[in-house]
Amino acid sequence: MQKKQKIMLKIYLNENLSWRIARALREYGYDVISSFEAGMNEEEDPEQFAFAVKEQRAVVTNNFADFAAIHDEYQEKNIKHFGVIFTTKCSISVLIQRLREMMENVSQDQMINQIRWLNEFE
Repeated sequence: MQKKQKIMLKIYLNENLSWRIARALREYGYDVISSFEAGMNEEEDPEQFAFAVKEQRAVVTNNFADFAAIHDEYQEKNIKHFGVIFTTKCSISVLIQRLREMMENVSQDQMINQIRWLNEFE
């Protein structure tokens, strides 16, 4: 029996995180875009989340209140999403290190309809 191949996590950085993080992670070979690069900085949070869902990406944000509520709404309506990753404010280098650790250890399938905290990957 063939082992199912792990699908690498794809990330969408919300507008409160620098596009430089996306660029740095792409240099390591990860599939990451920022809201700035996607032309989504002016959009409201529900539109940001819908864009990430359409692109099959987990959202990374430090906006807990709004994105937890959006996650709950999707759960109530039984709508699939590709995860929400919450972070606290820290340096860009720390964010990059934690995202690299997470992307090496968590697959796209493991993030479906999930909330995770980036601080788990210190």
